[in-house]
Amino acid sequence: MKTYSEARARLRWYQGRYIDFDGWYGYQCADLAVDYIYWLLEIRMWGNAKDAINNDFKNMATVYENTPSFVPQIGDVAVFTKGIYKQYGHIGLVFNGGNTNQFLILEQNYDGNANTPAKLRWDNYYGCTHFIRPKYKSEGLMNKITNKVKPPAQKAVGKSASKITVGSKAPYNLKWSKGAYFNAKIDGLGATSATRYGDNRTNYRFDVGQAVYAPGTLIYVFEIIDGWCRIYWNNHNEWICYE
Repeated sequence: MKTYSEARARLRWYQGRYIDFDGWYGYQCADLAVDYIYWLLEIRMWGNAKDAINNDFKNMATVYENTPSFVPQIGDVAVFTKGIYKQYGHIGLVFNGGNTNQFLILEQNYDGNANTPAKLRWDNYYGCTHFIRPKYKSEGLMNKITNKVKPPAQKAVGKSASKITVGSKAPYNLKWSKGAYFNAKIDGLGATSATRYGDNRTNYRFDVGQAVYAPGTLIYVFEIIDGWCRIYWNNHNEWICYE
């Protein structure tokens, strides 16, 4: 299992490369997805592209049905099983989650010739029925809360503050506060921060790659959403996943 930062770097690495995982029938769409999941989770997917959703991911990935309100995340695997894709399916990697109307897919063999490298294309969700979302190894934010923080002018307030215990793991969610709830140190893996996109919690996505933090860096946490911690630093408004 790899970190989300490593997965995003892998997506960029794939661009323009010819991926033939099994050495058969040229550069098929499934070769790219199979290579990605095998590299990421050490699970070799079986079957045609449409069969990807029936694989056993050993609790290391979640299969989501595509709905009108669903917005994929970078690193998801898009699976097409309807319309012109009904017989064998089509599959690719989400390079940009876009919105409910389109997303940016990294794919091979979209034209059926199996002779071109991994390319980017904006897709309108036609025939796309599922997304496979891998789980990632911790980016390495912190193991335990170091100290509660009470800045003189901006004290963390509200019921959320009662969830914080020095020496414990941070809560999964904390409401936004004008003042930092606590500080913690980046652990030995280091961490890469993300930018948050989306108008509300149902369609938030976190794009990793804003800034890199070395092990031991002291950070201040002002909010947590599903394991993503909001930090402020030198006028930066960033997020780091600690889960």
